[in-house]
Amino acid sequence: MIGEIIVVGDLKLREHAPLDEYNRLGERMYEIVSGLPGFLSVKSFKAEDGEEITLFRFASEDALEAWRTHPEHVETMKRGHAEFYASGFLQICKVIREVGPFEHS
Repeated sequence: MIGEIIVVGDLKLREHAPLDEYNRLGERMYEIVSGLPGFLSVKSFKAEDGEEITLFRFASEDALEAWRTHPEHVETMKRGHAEFYASGFLQICKVIREVGPFEHS
């Protein structure tokens, strides 16, 4: 959709990050974000070299802002930087053009 917001995340975990707690928090964050108006989807992809990219899709900048400023998400991201992540980046992109959907027979 034109105007849709895509967040590309490439976050690298610390070598000895507590994975059970990380996964528990991830499940909780999904519970929250999936209930917010304007959240469309989240998908992760892992390359052969081990790099993992996560794509979040939101219907609008307002929907992303609701997620970015959600109090529980804010606290969890603080923990993420302090306890789980060694490095990474987020890119926030706006869809400016769309081609398709299309099918070939």
